[in-house]
Amino acid sequence: MAVRLNDPKTLQAIGILADVLDELSGPERLECLMAANALRQVLETKSETALAFARQAFESLDPGVRRQIQTDATDTAIKVIEANRRGAPAPKGKAKGPVSPVLDAINAGGMKTERKW
Repeated sequence: MAVRLNDPKTLQAIGILADVLDELSGPERLECLMAANALRQVLETKSETALAFARQAFESLDPGVRRQIQTDATDTAIKVIEANRRGAPAPKGKAKGPVSPVLDAINAGGMKTERKW
């Protein structure tokens, strides 16, 4: 299935998925955060390469975790659609603070790397 990285709705769905990954807790929290950061890199760059990396990160998650993420992301997307129909602001997740000082340093350019996590 082709993903159009110039479509605002697709980008919004990617953002919702990244937010849901950020909210997950448990033994796979680090992997979820890495997948969320990879998805945010897709939003930033709109790059097919970044999308392929994010897909790999997501697919590496346990199938049960992926099902939970799918359920949570679907519920969030439905709330966003309903809020848009009412003209209300879209529901937001918790306030996003720094996920990791190491990842923040990498993303801020503190390390010379082609890929941002």
